[in-house]
Amino acid sequence: MEACGTGGPTCYLVGAAPSAERVFPRESDFIIAADGGYCHLRRWGISPNLTIGDLDSLGCALPEGALCRTFPAEKDETDMQLALDEGLARGYRRFVLVGAEGGRLDHTLANVQLLLRAARRGAYAELRGSGWRGAAVCPERPQLRLRGKGTVSVFACGEARGVTIEGMRYALQDGALYGDTPRGISNELDGEGVVKLKEGALLCLWQEGIEENHRE
Repeated sequence: MEACGTGGPTCYLVGAAPSAERVFPRESDFIIAADGGYCHLRRWGISPNLTIGDLDSLGCALPEGALCRTFPAEKDETDMQLALDEGLARGYRRFVLVGAEGGRLDHTLANVQLLLRAARRGAYAELRGSGWRGAAVCPERPQLRLRGKGTVSVFACGEARGVTIEGMRYALQDGALYGDTPRGISNELDGEGVVKLKEGALLCLWQEGIEENHRE
């Protein structure tokens, strides 16, 4: 797995889901283990910069001297949200979430919500797993550029207006998508494409092999 984009260091957030893909961080990147995600990292021979959460799913002991922030089990935030917020507070603007889908459906949906949380704060967050990638588009981060060949699906989070899809088999110009109608599913990219909007929010999913074409 390549580092995410070329716009500076990436903050990797590693959760406990069994689908976790191995990461290959650069020296300049920052790695946060969200609770049981630490065990994935240990298996890969990677030491996180920080472990965070209530540690109820850790399943193994942290080495002496490991940097860790613990929280009570009864809290409003998930461990992955705590990890994302920590990365945002440290100034990171590019995130990769692994070990964040599969297993419990409620946790997968919660982690999908975090893609939008990051985008609304002007950051790019990409969820990786099961052969797919995902990211959110919203007015604070109003476009997603992709490059490659494969399937791209676009879902509205509620109601999205001023939606433009270019460079794909099924184009849309300044249209609307709605959360109760999966009109944007199974588009086809072969080259370069872009998804943009003016109002609302979108979740974009694309097949592994397609890359986010980073432009700031």
